[in-house]
Amino acid sequence: YLKTVDSDGLDPAEYATPEITAGMDANALADAELKLTDAALTFARHAATGRVSFTRISNDMYYDLKFPEPAAVLAKLAADDKAGDTLASYLPQHPAYKALKAKYAEIRNAKNEAKVIRIDAGQALKLVKVKDEIKPMDDPRVPKLRERLGVTQNPASTAYDEDVAEAVRKFQAAHKLNADGILGNATINAINGPVREKKDDIILVNLERWRWIDHDLRGDTYVMVNIPDYSLKLVKNGEKYWETRIVVGQPSKPTPLISPDMKFITVNPTWNVPPSIIAREYLPALRQDPTVLDRIGLKMSHNPDGTVRIYQPPGERNALGRIRFNFPNKFLVYQHDTPDKNLFAHDKRAYSHGCMRVQNPMTYAEKLLSIQLPNQNYSEAKVKSMLGQNEVNIDFPKPLPVHLTYQTAFVDDAGNLQFRDDVYGIDARMVKAMKSDERKIADIAVE
Repeated sequence: YLKTVDSDGLDPAEYATPEITAGMDANALADAELKLTDAALTFARHAATGRVSFTRISNDMYYDLKFPEPAAVLAKLAADDKAGDTLASYLPQHPAYKALKAKYAEIRNAKNEAKVIRIDAGQALKLVKVKDEIKPMDDPRVPKLRERLGVTQNPASTAYDEDVAEAVRKFQAAHKLNADGILGNATINAINGPVREKKDDIILVNLERWRWIDHDLRGDTYVMVNIPDYSLKLVKNGEKYWETRIVVGQPSKPTPLISPDMKFITVNPTWNVPPSIIAREYLPALRQDPTVLDRIGLKMSHNPDGTVRIYQPPGERNALGRIRFNFPNKFLVYQHDTPDKNLFAHDKRAYSHGCMRVQNPMTYAEKLLSIQLPNQNYSEAKVKSMLGQNEVNIDFPKPLPVHLTYQTAFVDDAGNLQFRDDVYGIDARMVKAMKSDERKIADIAVE
């Protein structure tokens, strides 16, 4: 089994298994036993908690890892005739990991990668209106585009016509790009996708990140955020229940990778400006203009310890909108409504200070409360009837896991492998840790 773990993005050479033969003397047998034990325990630890310690990748992530107890691993191996199954049980068991692992195998086994049709960059192609008549642009790349997107009409034509534009629109919609039917370089990059070597590395680090998260996702009902996909998915009983667009943190103020529990919703939230934003943005602004807070609807008071509190009372202008979704965590981030609805029309939505802005927050509240408080008949209208000037908390009877993930490679609902941009540079940092000399110590945590 240990010789096959490259299928999970791990290196069999790191779990070397000695050859045990008949007639070995006691010393050689004891030495082999120690090496085999070490290989099994090392694999179990890497499978359960990751080959690379997340502490080496970024300060903007935290997981409460549960390292397997060596004696318990050996006891399980001793008690089971199928050692491979026992070791495999330490890997993630949820469908998202297994689906990505299957795609990893397909890519590694592909023999015809060189035949993949790639579209060259160039001027944007679109349908042009001339005197109330639609005229197709002409470009030598169009025949390749027709073949790549499966447009069977007029395969040799260089005209960017309605058939091609519609195929581009469908591709854009499936890949969460602006479905305008215009072939720009962003769409070309999505059509081409990464080259094979890059695909291998992207999937490799995504499999690794799944090993940091609870391997059963702490149940079959949870919230899953995918930061590079700018999406939020609510899963109920193992099935997608609802999905929406989100805005995430800027690269300089990233949304953290964590898996906390949502515990309550706040209607009419007060925005307490985080100390880091006060120090970095508002105090310098106040020194320049003492009236700046009044003009943007913020208030200031002093805490007993002498520090400054800056906050925004509930209301339509509140930066959090009219509702906030709370999962207490060390990074002080949450999900919330926003008055800046225009940002959801953008393909790439990394604009916040780290919190997640939700496109349809009232629907989100209804869906969450239908799971948490099914007998209280919460609807969007009922939540909206609570809007006002006073904070109202709706407590959950049981915690709901929230996984803030960074899936730059994933398998979508239709079974297709999808890739997303490395918004925060986490992939690049992980590839370096897994493929350079740093690998020798990459599983050792740092402060």
